[in-house]
Amino acid sequence: METSQHLLELEMPVGYRFVPTDEELVKYYLANKVLYKPLPVKIIREIDAHDLYSKHPKCLVGNGTFNDNEREWLFFIYKDEYFLGKTRSTRMVGNGIGFWRFIGEEEPIHNSEGDIFAFKIYLTYFSGSPPHAKKTHWRMEEYRLQTEINGRNKQEVQECILARIIRGRNYTDSI
Repeated sequence: METSQHLLELEMPVGYRFVPTDEELVKYYLANKVLYKPLPVKIIREIDAHDLYSKHPKCLVGNGTFNDNEREWLFFIYKDEYFLGKTRSTRMVGNGIGFWRFIGEEEPIHNSEGDIFAFKIYLTYFSGSPPHAKKTHWRMEEYRLQTEINGRNKQEVQECILARIIRGRNYTDSI
């Protein structure tokens, strides 16, 4: 597993964008990752949950140096409690620098046959600590597979979820 200090960088041809649907992310990337199968392309960064929740999102996506056109980053997150379907209303970041708060309910993701095969939840990043926290433009979507994956229970697979971190259009360096 790669650490947040050593992130996989893939050179993409000019004009190429990696914009998979929810179903494609789960079916071809997350499912293959947890079942120890090869990925179509190694483009998704890997990080431990402890590392993810110890840093401001701006630091996760390139230490604050990113292209203005970039708005989304994907991560495989290891050892995250959401893998087992557990959700807390908030996840503290660092030493009170901020927190991620769940927004809404977990949504099922259906495959092309209409069957539920994964779940998605939305989070918003708040800077500071309650009750004086400020909502930011940072969002995260987390994806997890069902409890049973291809006839295997969760103890037989790699403990991993997939997250999409999104920088809103109203970005300012102060947040």
